[in-house]
Amino acid sequence: MLLLQNCKPDKNEPPLNPNDPDSLYVGTTYTIQKPFRFPSISNTYKDSLTVEGIELGRRLFYDKRLSSTGLLSCASCHKQEFAFSDAGNAKSTNVFGLTKRNAPAIQNLLWAEKLFWDGRSASLAAQAKDAFHGEQNMDIPNAIAYLKTDSIYTRLFRKAFGRPGDITEEKIYLGLQQFMMILISSNSHFDKVQRGEEQFTSSEANGFQLFLDLSRGDCGHCHVSTGGTTFLMTDNLFRNNGLDSVASNNEYLDKGRGEITANVNDNGKFRDPSLRNIALTGPYMHDGRYQTLDQILNFYSDSVKNSGTVDPLMFSVVGHPDGNRQFTQQEHDDLLNFLLSLTDTTFTHNPAFSNPF
Repeated sequence: MLLLQNCKPDKNEPPLNPNDPDSLYVGTTYTIQKPFRFPSISNTYKDSLTVEGIELGRRLFYDKRLSSTGLLSCASCHKQEFAFSDAGNAKSTNVFGLTKRNAPAIQNLLWAEKLFWDGRSASLAAQAKDAFHGEQNMDIPNAIAYLKTDSIYTRLFRKAFGRPGDITEEKIYLGLQQFMMILISSNSHFDKVQRGEEQFTSSEANGFQLFLDLSRGDCGHCHVSTGGTTFLMTDNLFRNNGLDSVASNNEYLDKGRGEITANVNDNGKFRDPSLRNIALTGPYMHDGRYQTLDQILNFYSDSVKNSGTVDPLMFSVVGHPDGNRQFTQQEHDDLLNFLLSLTDTTFTHNPAFSNPF
């Protein structure tokens, strides 16, 4: 991360005024607290956060004036009340029209190393750059000229990144990264149960056990993170979960991860999404083909399809070599109730994440 506050002042800059804190170009350090039983934070940018940088990112995230049309912001497709997903839209719309995929939720991405459904971005800043150049079609000179006319923006850029206090394209993406890094969901009913503050209903408890049971629900292979913790509700890897049956690996309508790696064996693979706030983030799958959680559970119960790149784990459930779990109605209901326990209204109503305008 580009940090300038420890650099020596440029000889052409005015001298620092100790009676004017804003002239010191030093932001207020912000430290992320790791939630209960979450994995350790290894993100290389975690120690570069400032209060001002986060606020800068929040304003950039909601500012429609940065798009080429002046009508689209990051928040247009990533709405807080839906865990920063584009809930209700099977495929999202950018300044050019309908895209080919459903905009995924932005939550707990501090622990993700490859972003987007196809993993094409290696950092949140790179993700922001991709979206601004693609979905929003930002005109960089015009955007920077606009930001320079706003006294709040100019102050936040100075405080977030220090001297020389200039506004650059790179800093726009780094500011957005700071905001997205703190979008952490960790206070659902599930979390409160794990902390001993609340209790599962019998149906929720049965659903959780079924979720973890490798011989039955076997959800954990994709939705238990590396190291064995369930708290991210994803392993952040890329898999083909059996949505489509194709004759060859080149026939997937959307090649997904294969478009990025150019490896035909990655065709049809997509990032395993987190199940946190899953009740709020439909339609589901990368193309939004399923409208409800009931439909998702029915898919895993009886509609998994085989093809060349399907993950072998889809067929690892004992007694169900075709990949279909054949859930009973009670199992279906228990799993659904467990999934509903993952909704975090603290996250979706946190004023620190809301529109500042």
